[in-house]
Amino acid sequence: MKKVCEYIKQNNLLEKNDFLILGISGGADSVCLLYIMNELKEEYALDITAVHINHMIRETADRDEEYSKNLCEKLGIRFISYKTDCPAISARDGISLEEAGRNERYRLFNETGEKEYGKDKFKIAVAHHMDDLAETLVFNMARGTGINGLSGVKCLSGNIIRPLLCVTRAEIEEYLNIKDIKYMNDETNSSDDYARNKIRHKIIPTMNEITEKAVNHMASCAMQLGEIEDYLKYRTDLLWVKYVQIFKTATGEIDDSGKDLYKKEILIFNNIFEEHPALIKRVIHRALTEVVGRARDISAVQIEAVLNLFELQTGRKRDLIYNMQALRVYEGVRIGIKKEISEEDREDILKKLHFEIKDRDFSQNIPTDLYTKWFDYDKIKYSLNVRFRKEGDYLTVNGQNAKKLLSDYMTNEKIPSDERDMIPLLADGDHILWVVGHRISNYYKVTDETKKIVVAAYNI
Repeated sequence: MKKVCEYIKQNNLLEKNDFLILGISGGADSVCLLYIMNELKEEYALDITAVHINHMIRETADRDEEYSKNLCEKLGIRFISYKTDCPAISARDGISLEEAGRNERYRLFNETGEKEYGKDKFKIAVAHHMDDLAETLVFNMARGTGINGLSGVKCLSGNIIRPLLCVTRAEIEEYLNIKDIKYMNDETNSSDDYARNKIRHKIIPTMNEITEKAVNHMASCAMQLGEIEDYLKYRTDLLWVKYVQIFKTATGEIDDSGKDLYKKEILIFNNIFEEHPALIKRVIHRALTEVVGRARDISAVQIEAVLNLFELQTGRKRDLIYNMQALRVYEGVRIGIKKEISEEDREDILKKLHFEIKDRDFSQNIPTDLYTKWFDYDKIKYSLNVRFRKEGDYLTVNGQNAKKLLSDYMTNEKIPSDERDMIPLLADGDHILWVVGHRISNYYKVTDETKKIVVAAYNI
């Protein structure tokens, strides 16, 4: 108890008059946390609401809920319980049962806090301890995570506090035994069907055979890595401002709260390579995470794919996880969600370009509008066609009517490669009269001798 109290003060986990949502499962860890917070209630003038989540996984879940309720009534602590079908959520979202349970717990903790105390006016106390830190370190190491994953959970993260991170599971059980406090045993903890249980039952005991302080040392390592992660995050934030540009485009959809939804594209500039490679990789990881809205499964393979693009010519692409695409552009690499354009959309683009043949009215000036053009009809060799680009297309770009491949023109004009196939063209065979929105071919320009014209317009 004294150890936990000192830890709380050292890390400023509690303040006077705090509103506290406390997760209570009925197991040893959460029961220990409940008793300690109850003992500190008067010192800190705490207002505590205990929240129990029935995940609908075990047959004994109702027993644990009833025990938690009775315990809170005995201590005079407000108690709220919920039932949530985690197996159904796991199947629906394609995530593990463990992840589904964690997501639901924090969702309900936050919803309860907002309802009881108001938004941003409460803390969530959970019962993670030193063994959890050690298990997380091993688990994430096996999964191939970075420093952030190896650093594990922190004693203070947003509005979440973890007062028991300074003690081991053995110390928690000893505290409960000394005080003769009963708790419920979750039978799934004895099964090796879950990865964390295998670590708990097999790897951690083996590590303790090597040294009896293995858990303490591993937890200490995780905390040190957490400090390193905090510094690297600080440095990454500085680089983010310096080397990244964000583009937001409205999707035309709204979220549940009525706010407009946007898709995000992120440009990482070439000169980021003035920085250390470790920080460059972190910026790329953050860019991928922000574009897709989640960090899960964004691995070193994805980061390397983006890194390699910086060494390639413009227009090269890499398809990434979650339908993301990285595109090499002149300024650097641009990351976004792949644009899915249907045949119907392509047809609609072409329908906006139309033309007609007229006798020239010399009283009218040749238009300079970007989306209305005149051409010399008598120079048409074949028949006019509205289409997208194909191999071999060319246009003339100077007074001598020198030919230039359309692909080279688009490259020189720095037209993004993902836009080139969607630019409508007015074509005479392989000869392009007009690259809509850009330029016309010099060969078809109207002169003083032009008697008949093609009037082309694009309705934007």
